[in-house]
Amino acid sequence: MMHRPVLVTSATELPVSIEEVKLALRIDEAELDAEIESQIQAAVAHYEGWNGILGISIADQEWRQDYDRFDRQLRLLVGPVQPEGMAVTYRRPDGQLATVSPSSYSLRIDSAGRASVRFDASYQLPTDLHESGAVSVTYRAGYAEVPHDIKTAIKLRVQMMLNEAAQANLQHLERAEDALISKYRRVGI
Repeated sequence: MMHRPVLVTSATELPVSIEEVKLALRIDEAELDAEIESQIQAAVAHYEGWNGILGISIADQEWRQDYDRFDRQLRLLVGPVQPEGMAVTYRRPDGQLATVSPSSYSLRIDSAGRASVRFDASYQLPTDLHESGAVSVTYRAGYAEVPHDIKTAIKLRVQMMLNEAAQANLQHLERAEDALISKYRRVGI
């Protein structure tokens, strides 16, 4: 059984700066900075993570995916997965943590962007495990450079929350937002 992904380390920066949003919305007042930052964080939370509407990680973050047992292929739910910094560990029957050698598996990404860890045919999958959720894959997910259409969608979402004029045109802005983000939606999460 696969468990819910766990965010280990959050992104260190917002994918869109306060200054970028202020410029896009033509806002000059510094007293709105805290509110704008809060709305950027809310927009990002709306989109990303295993339960966000996109099911992705926008900026670089560390995630952990736990499983009850080994399979030849373990699916990673939050992407886009970065090939560097991946580790596969498991708990032995005595409770001791063991690490699978990186030479025993590879990262596979299909044409839909779904990632999985694929173990080599020669690797003997451990079957005697300590507990449920004993197998863990820790990995990095997110874009090295956030795509412009996601940045624009974040700005639109902030505008919908801050701007009274945007409230009157909400359905048009929501359609524009959906057009910007639709290609990033993760199917099957």
